[in-house]
Amino acid sequence: MGGAQAAGTLLRVFFVPLRGYPREIEDRVPLRPAGDIATVRGIGRLLRVFRAGRVRVPPDPYRLGADPQRAAELVLRCQGARVELRVERRVERMLTVWTDAGVDRIRGVLDYTEDDEGLSVLRRGGQSLLKFPRESLIRFAPSSTERLEVLSVEVPSGLRLR
Repeated sequence: MGGAQAAGTLLRVFFVPLRGYPREIEDRVPLRPAGDIATVRGIGRLLRVFRAGRVRVPPDPYRLGADPQRAAELVLRCQGARVELRVERRVERMLTVWTDAGVDRIRGVLDYTEDDEGLSVLRRGGQSLLKFPRESLIRFAPSSTERLEVLSVEVPSGLRLR
């Protein structure tokens, strides 16, 4: 365990690998909305971190969503605890678009096309298609970032809890 930081309704949890690359792995744990599948999975990962750090679990762990700072404090008490992470590489595509109206940075880009009418951008999550008319389009630049996404957190099998 490396640390934690409250960021709105998210809790950023940092893990420090024993060896290898990268030097730090960040897990973004959504604390709200309650009942959302991403929140349920995130709280489950937190509970395993608490177990590895031998920190008493709150009676209703979903109430941590109301107090992200308290959740961060509990995770910080787990510093030094060892956990096993299952991670997967994720690539996020972004597009920066310059128009007469200014600069837009679009995240979660699945695909984009340029034609005689302008630029069309398809985004992740079923969001509507963005269109930039040719008359207002100055230029655009795609980019991508790669990160590790934490899929699961487990207490190491060789560790005995009492």
